Amino acid sequence: MNKLLVMLLLISCSGPKADEEGLLAVNGTSLYYRAIGQGEPVIIIHGGPVLDQSYMIDHFKELAKNHRLIFYDQRASGKSTVAVDTASMTMKNMVDDIDQLRQKLGLDQVHIFGHSWGGMLAAQYAIEYPLKVKSLVLCDAMPPSFRLWNEEEQVLAQRTSAYDSLLEDEIKAQEGFKNKEVKWVDSLMKISFKSQFEDTTKLALLKIKLPQDYFQRSKIFEHIGPELFAFDITLQLEKIIVPTLIIYGDQEPATEISGPIYKNGIANSQLVIIPHSGHFPFIEQPLRFNLAVQAFWNGIH
Repeated sequence: MNKLLVMLLLISCSGPKADEEGLLAVNGTSLYYRAIGQGEPVIIIHGGPVLDQSYMIDHFKELAKNHRLIFYDQRASGKSTVAVDTASMTMKNMVDDIDQLRQKLGLDQVHIFGHSWGGMLAAQYAIEYPLKVKSLVLCDAMPPSFRLWNEEEQVLAQRTSAYDSLLEDEIKAQEGFKNKEVKWVDSLMKISFKSQFEDTTKLALLKIKLPQDYFQRSKIFEHIGPELFAFDITLQLEKIIVPTLIIYGDQEPATEISGPIYKNGIANSQLVIIPHSGHFPFIEQPLRFNLAVQAFWNGIH
């Protein structure tokens, strides 16, 4: 073979991977994924439930300069198949979906990053599949038990102003809301997220895309409800053996409630608090957030 041709082939093979997206048959359903960047693979688990990856991807492009970030829409969420057997809506399947996605993408060990509800799923994945996880990032993770989650929600509820409470009641009274028009859910959600930002002017940067069939999907997710009301993985946290970064905005109730539980339960962990931010530090304080996560990943060998 011509030497010049060989060189060109080697250059093309060693160059940065292109962004890619698609649907993969996983665990009895089809999951939509999108991969950006280059470097060691990181599976990103979004919050919710019922939301999708879209609110995260624009804010993670800096981290994609040194890692291959793999976002996916969870079972019955976003661009993933909505037609699922409701009996398959279990916490076990939500966790197993992550592992089958990893396998379908031909990956061995991966870094795992979970935000909010996705953080709790990420913790469970690290418990169930410890040898497949290189590191774990729990970003403003949902608490490891329903009791703690309820405690944090009560703190957030106390932060809602009287004016915003009236707005929420007014929205719920609208015929459009009663008729399950998604635009009213979107309005309600934006008000509810105000208590999770220190700088509410940055709320406009939170781009959540609600599907037109939001209520149908919510009905599907109701089947996980009984598990959520009873879940408690606190005693299982000791099974997480990988280096773990626990990261919160300083306005999160979790900094005093569930954060210490995660930190004390996971032996090889560090807790980082991002000042002047709430539930979305990657939106309110992107520079500090990116530096903290990148420094953590750089320290993994």
